[in-house]
Amino acid sequence: MHSTPKIRDNLIVANTAASGAAIGLMGSPALVVRNVVMGNISEVDAGGLFCADYSAAFIERNWIVGNSSGWYGGGVSCIAASPTFARNVIARNSSLLGGGMYLLSFASPAINRNTITANSADSLGGGLYAWGFSSPAINNTVLWGNEADEIIAEFESYPVVTYCDVEGGWPGEGNLDVDPLFVLAERRDFRLLWGSLCIDAGHPDSLDGDGTRSDIGAYFFDQDDYLTLYLTPDTSQVSAGGQLGVTYTVINRWAQPELMWVLSETVLPGGGTRTVLGPDHYTLPAGAVVQRHLVHDVPLSAVAGTYGYRSGIGLPPATLYDTDRFTIRVVEP
Repeated sequence: MHSTPKIRDNLIVANTAASGAAIGLMGSPALVVRNVVMGNISEVDAGGLFCADYSAAFIERNWIVGNSSGWYGGGVSCIAASPTFARNVIARNSSLLGGGMYLLSFASPAINRNTITANSADSLGGGLYAWGFSSPAINNTVLWGNEADEIIAEFESYPVVTYCDVEGGWPGEGNLDVDPLFVLAERRDFRLLWGSLCIDAGHPDSLDGDGTRSDIGAYFFDQDDYLTLYLTPDTSQVSAGGQLGVTYTVINRWAQPELMWVLSETVLPGGGTRTVLGPDHYTLPAGAVVQRHLVHDVPLSAVAGTYGYRSGIGLPPATLYDTDRFTIRVVEP
């Protein structure tokens, strides 16, 4: 009898194994949600996540980044399994075959609303490699900037790809071959900028959380926001006495200039907040996408721990246009 685990909200890093260095699902209808799977290494197969033995797992909103394997599936391997992948980021993984995903032996997962980018394979299938009667259904997904090749299918494998953005193109209804316009790909921020042709280009029968037609990729652009704010940190860890760099991206979608105030705070490990920016006011030009990189000095007296960093833009006292946040780990110098 197979177990049915629920794997949620975990940080799974720096593990090693022959196969499935981070997570291994054997015949399990597991639920795998909102985990960070990073820096894991397998000798043979699946540096990040391994699905086999007819596993029908549901794998949603995970961050599968920077894993590697010696042979197959730097990020994900599926062997004779058909799990569902939804809204995952699979990026910067590496292997010999299938840098992002490797499918083998009747593996036919449903891959919907994912971003598969910046993975690499020494041989074939930087984004996805399918072999041996594997026929994934890929929908509303970005496959961009992978080396070598976005998709390779061999030995009676036939991916069905629709309403996807595939670099170099791929046959299928609604597919695009355009730069997705990530916020800051070099900082691993794969959200979409306004102006991306992936916005409202997903399957016409699917909707995003704002009620508009589905976007292509793991993240949708929220068109309910009057103005949009993205925060992108340079790193996830800093030393006390060091510096934290943050890029602010602010988007005005409207045809007139907009006044806004910005206020940013850190949330201390023991509770409480400290203001690190503002409140300052700015005027955004009509239709503007503005990015500014700011550097904060981290006090030498800062205690080690996990801090929050949050920012909001709006018009005081009652109008809040948008917010964003991230966490940062402060370590001893």
